[in-house]
Amino acid sequence: MVSSHSALDGFRLVARRNDSLGVRGRRRFFASMALVSVGIAVAWSARGAWMVLPFALLEMTVLYGALVLLERHAADFESITIEGDRLLVERRERGVASRHEFNTYWARLVVTRGPAAGQMGLALRSHGRQVSVGALLTDDERASLAGELQKRLNKP
Repeated sequence: MVSSHSALDGFRLVARRNDSLGVRGRRRFFASMALVSVGIAVAWSARGAWMVLPFALLEMTVLYGALVLLERHAADFESITIEGDRLLVERRERGVASRHEFNTYWARLVVTRGPAAGQMGLALRSHGRQVSVGALLTDDERASLAGELQKRLNKP
C-alpha cells in the first residue's frame, strides 16, 4: 500500500506491505485450515490410510512457518520525506528501524536496471553513503518515484 503527499516545497511517500488479514485473521485462517486438514487426515487414518496423517501435519507445519514469516514482515514500511533541503528516509524491516538523512543539494538518485525488462532499483547516495529505496514498490511505482525524486533533488 502506498500513500503519498505532495506540496509545493514538500514531498512524502509512505509504502507499507499489504497486511489484509491482520494478526487475528491469520490465526483464524490457520485454525480453520488445521481443523479441516487434520480432521480429514484423522478420518482417513481411521479407515486404514494412516500415512495421510503425517502428511497433513507436515502441511500444517509448512503453513504455520509461512504465516510466521508473514507476521515478521507485517509492520514493514518505508517513508521518504523531502522538506526544504532535507531528505529523510525512514524504514522498518523485520522490527529493525533505521533513519537516514541527506541534504537535497548533495543527494543523488542512483537508478539501476536489472537483467529482465522492467526491473529497476533505486538508491540515494551522498558523501559515500548509499541507501536503497523503493523495495516495497512495484516497478511502475519505482519509476514514478524516480521521476519525482529527480525533480526535487539538486534544485538551486
